[in-house]
Amino acid sequence: MVTVRYKKLNDDKYSAYLDIYSGTGQGKGKRNYEFLKIYVTKDYSNPSVRVAEVDKDKMKVIKAIRNNREDKMSFSENGYQQTAKINYNLLDYFRDCLAKKYYYRLECVTIQLEKYADGEKVFFQDVDEDFLSAFQDYLLGVVSQNTASSYMNTFRQYFNKLVVKGIVQASPFPNFKIVGLAETEITTLTIEEVRALASCIPKKGNSQVRQAFLFSCFTGLRFSDVKKLTYEEIQGDHLVFRPAKTTQKIVRVPLLEDAGTIIKNLLRHPKNDKVFWGLPSSQVVNVYLKFWGLEAGIKKSLHFHAARHTFATIGLTFGIDVYTMQKLLGHSKIEMTQIYAKIVDEKRKSEMLKFPSLLDEKSTI
Repeated sequence: MVTVRYKKLNDDKYSAYLDIYSGTGQGKGKRNYEFLKIYVTKDYSNPSVRVAEVDKDKMKVIKAIRNNREDKMSFSENGYQQTAKINYNLLDYFRDCLAKKYYYRLECVTIQLEKYADGEKVFFQDVDEDFLSAFQDYLLGVVSQNTASSYMNTFRQYFNKLVVKGIVQASPFPNFKIVGLAETEITTLTIEEVRALASCIPKKGNSQVRQAFLFSCFTGLRFSDVKKLTYEEIQGDHLVFRPAKTTQKIVRVPLLEDAGTIIKNLLRHPKNDKVFWGLPSSQVVNVYLKFWGLEAGIKKSLHFHAARHTFATIGLTFGIDVYTMQKLLGHSKIEMTQIYAKIVDEKRKSEMLKFPSLLDEKSTI
């Protein structure tokens, strides 16, 4: 058993320490004390005592250390060992995970959590159902429902690792409902619409946004992959790269003539090896695309991912089989690619319905 106690000091502050009692099973036990070198303004032994604002962060750390010591005792009794020193700051933990192995979605979660925390520390013990609910509500206000769902699932994946390691006692996720995926209409462009965009050069804006979007229409690359693409990843007549979202994969995409022409027409940076080195954030890019679409007479609401959708549907329409398309898009599951095949099939069906009848009312077959 681990109990937090407080010793009053001469300056009227209280030194927090742990009273650690381990039983032997024979009526006797061993007691140790661990002074934490954390000083607060009150004795919080009674849980009804309200925590002073100045002590809130310190109490979070005290609680986290106490729970960890309790876990260590339980683990040692079962023959396990834990790391001696643990950083209880959630953001630091996420950054450490990224440093060990980069994962695009975890980076996005970390960025959004930093914005949500607004300079405040977030400790492991802060993460309860109320915290998750508030953070999810925040996400739904700044990103789409599907993106929020993806981020919360990534949050769960990495937080639950702390439970497996015994650093935290339990995860709040089993009792928390992550927002589900919403059915969204996939925006795709026809060849004629792509040509209309290609022939329209906006009067204002970043020219690389236009070039990057058209490049994605011919390669199917996500915005994150277009933005990080380097000349080193252009190998002959292929793009060979590791997607930002799944760095363990290697994707090979044929470099079509139109895509190659776009690269040749780009101004190369004297120092930066990135192909599209001048792209702003995805939010800025999507605003730019909407205005460009209007200038080109496109009534659809453009966003960068529409280029990837367009690559998939045009490719399937002109005979690329669904399994080859799966490889080109870097999909881990064929079901993801089959969504585009379904769109193509529905489009073909709607076009067939326009076929004129060859028979009049009096004719028979």
